[in-house]
Amino acid sequence: MALVHLGVGDADGPTELHRGDTVELRLPESTATGYRWRWWLPEALRLIADEHVPAAVGAGAPGAAGVRRLAFDVTTTGLHELRAELAEPWEPLPRQALTFVLHAV
Repeated sequence: MALVHLGVGDADGPTELHRGDTVELRLPESTATGYRWRWWLPEALRLIADEHVPAAVGAGAPGAAGVRRLAFDVTTTGLHELRAELAEPWEPLPRQALTFVLHAV
């Protein structure tokens, strides 16, 4: 069981994991713009954390730039897709969409 780090550059390509691994996905996010990441997780991924992390220590003012941190455990083997969309809450169409293909063995 390992901790696997993913980011924007890992989208679309397959990432090999093992059942029991913990994955931490970090995507750039500036809450002041109104755009936030939303997720679609398959049942095989158990959510541990979903939080905004400021870019620097002490920079936790509302709206500060930083990253959206999503952490989850891989509970089932197989091919799983995690979809992330950057959008304003009231808009149906995202500004950016990413798909992460996870192959758990």
